[in-house]
Amino acid sequence: VQAATRGMDNVERSLAPYGIRRVHRRYLVNLRRVAEIERGIRGELFLITDARAHELVPVSRRHAPDLRRMLGI
Repeated sequence: VQAATRGMDNVERSLAPYGIRRVHRRYLVNLRRVAEIERGIRGELFLITDARAHELVPVSRRHAPDLRRMLGI
């Protein structure tokens, strides 16, 4: 809801101190809620935020290097 009125870049900046990071042009993720990281068939990355429901959040190639650095992988 906030992103529609303020833009994703502004929302990302305001939530960054709380561990929320952009991993895709459409997705912001709380890195403390990441349960697993899955690699796809063609090398793409997906974050699993709830292991029971197997919720997958795609990680764009553009954001993958920063995410790997932040998570230490």
